[in-house]
Amino acid sequence: MKKTIGFCGACIAFYIGAGFATMQEVMQYEASYGSRYWIVVLVTALVYIYTNISFATNGNISKIERGGEIFSLYCGKKIGAFYDAFCAFFCYMCFIVMCGGANSTATEQWNLPNGVGAIILTIAVIATVIMDLDGILKVLNKIGPIIIVTILAIAVISTLRPVEPFQSGLLKIDSGNYEIAQVGNNNPVASGVSYAGFVILWFAPFISEIGSKNKLGDVNKGMLLSAVAIFGTATICCIALIANIDITWNVGIPALALAKKINPLFAVFFAIIIFLGIYTTAVPLLWAGIKKLSDITCFASKYKLITVCMGMIGCLTSCFFPYKGLLNFLYGLNGYMGFLLIVFMVVHDVKRFIKMNL
Repeated sequence: MKKTIGFCGACIAFYIGAGFATMQEVMQYEASYGSRYWIVVLVTALVYIYTNISFATNGNISKIERGGEIFSLYCGKKIGAFYDAFCAFFCYMCFIVMCGGANSTATEQWNLPNGVGAIILTIAVIATVIMDLDGILKVLNKIGPIIIVTILAIAVISTLRPVEPFQSGLLKIDSGNYEIAQVGNNNPVASGVSYAGFVILWFAPFISEIGSKNKLGDVNKGMLLSAVAIFGTATICCIALIANIDITWNVGIPALALAKKINPLFAVFFAIIIFLGIYTTAVPLLWAGIKKLSDITCFASKYKLITVCMGMIGCLTSCFFPYKGLLNFLYGLNGYMGFLLIVFMVVHDVKRFIKMNL
């Protein structure tokens, strides 16, 4: 039970990064669809559960040494090598997004100069990534539940009011009153697949390697518990965002707007929670990129040096690109790459199922 809860906490912590903790990705992928938001949540949840069970199971069966090897198992050597490289590159780019989220939070909440939030995050992430996978898991499984409970509290308090604001918000969104940044071209199924798609490439190496090195039942139970926590919270967040759409539709950090409406002092506390959410996702993202880079270069023995250098480069880059636009572009692109991977996964898993039952 302790291990199951630990894996659950690690999955939650990895999933809830800058986008979820700030509610910016919840707004763009789900709440922006108004009365159809539930379709996005459902599609994303189903894909999340299937793909992570597949990653853990195949990683466990194949006993892979490095998480990125899972792509060759699904796609063959050449396409798998492409996905392995793309996933590592994308994870690193998403680390830059996390730095941008930290920067935006520090600027909007505390009026700190550009770059301060990114620097604080980068120092903490580098210090953790240097510990490698076992150290990362020990950190994530403790922080994840704290973050999800706090985000849930914000959303629940923001919806403790008459039902009229929610119905009014649905009507405003469905009528197109606000030009909300949206993924999926007004197709909730496409948005759900895209949302799950970018998470797939985050989780593929992470869950595969965990599945390879731990008891499969514990990993899968922890992942299923995380799905209940994550998508239950996402649903309540959507309701809160829609009910308060007048103040959330066009801000960089919608969650802070909700927190400030509850109490300005609570917003200060929640800004710290957002930082923790960003940190817990930035750690495995940087780790995934560094692991691949150290494997394909002559600097395998210089893991710590590469970690420090790439962390600093990502930090500097985040200071020159707007967080909101970077999130929309990168997550959308990766979502469609993730969808293609799902096709390979289904074909592989069906073949394996048939072979096992013949």
